[in-house]
Amino acid sequence: MNALLYVSASLAIVLAAYLATGTTMPQTPRRLLAAALLTIAALNLLALLQINNPNSPLIMLRPLLAMALPALLYLHIATATRDDPKLYLFDAIHSVGLISGTAIWFSPMRGQIIDLYIVSIHLFYLVLIAWVSRYKADSFVALGSQLSLLFDRWRKVVLLFLMIAVVADTFIMLEIGGDGAALAFSWAIVLSSILLVGGLSYLLITSLHRTGPLLWAGMRFRPHSKEQRELIERLEEMLISTRVFLDPNLTLLRFARKSGVPTRDVSTAINEHRQCNYNQWLNSFRIEEAQRLILSNPRQSMTEIMFAAGFQNKSTFNAAFLAFAGESPSSWRNQKEDSAS
Repeated sequence: MNALLYVSASLAIVLAAYLATGTTMPQTPRRLLAAALLTIAALNLLALLQINNPNSPLIMLRPLLAMALPALLYLHIATATRDDPKLYLFDAIHSVGLISGTAIWFSPMRGQIIDLYIVSIHLFYLVLIAWVSRYKADSFVALGSQLSLLFDRWRKVVLLFLMIAVVADTFIMLEIGGDGAALAFSWAIVLSSILLVGGLSYLLITSLHRTGPLLWAGMRFRPHSKEQRELIERLEEMLISTRVFLDPNLTLLRFARKSGVPTRDVSTAINEHRQCNYNQWLNSFRIEEAQRLILSNPRQSMTEIMFAAGFQNKSTFNAAFLAFAGESPSSWRNQKEDSAS
């Protein structure tokens, strides 16, 4: 267990340093996320201390940091969703939970009440972030559907982390029953440490490869030139008006020649403004056409729809449909038929 806690703490510190020195997000949400990662590192190190030296006075910081973590994650999401991504005076209200928890921690009746309080705070912010995610679902439509989807995916990663934290805290609370010394024998903390190491490793590796969740979040703030925005709009207008996307052999080179724009400029405009490559961008129009055909003629076979929408094989069609709509073509059609009946 000690090795897992050391590894997860080290990974969290490295990720915090990556965020502190990076430019993928504006300063405030970036620093709040870095602070949350440092809090995770501190919690792991304090768990190690509690296992090896249960009488250390520093252990009292562990429940206080556990209370602060969900608030930091919420403020990271909240500031990132604002047009002006910064903290305001009313954000100070999120210190109430920590202040109240500190009062409970130093009261003579704390016992397992403090554990219940920590779980309650995690649940509260889990619901709050879920509500904000739902409420803000269309916040970035002006930046493009793909960009909005990427940032929503990042918020779901944060929600998943909090859900795992709630479950782990609950099992640890039930397992050790307020006996801090029993932490060394907790299977729940071992399992949660394994998940944490895996999650932090994934975040770090994908970030170093310029992909993954942290880049999803950063894409929401990526600056775009007016010229490139006008270019992508012109390219999409041409694609729709001529319906050239139905050509199954429409390579990037052929499309660039048809549009009279250099291949590199087409690719850059798509990557910068739609956060995908040329094939993914082209397939999104084909999938919209396939959806239109499904709705207009439900009896038409899926193979006929596939060819009519510009696809040449079933595997590519199914993969593109799943990536665009989140479900298979048949499932999507069944859902629309059920809702219409």
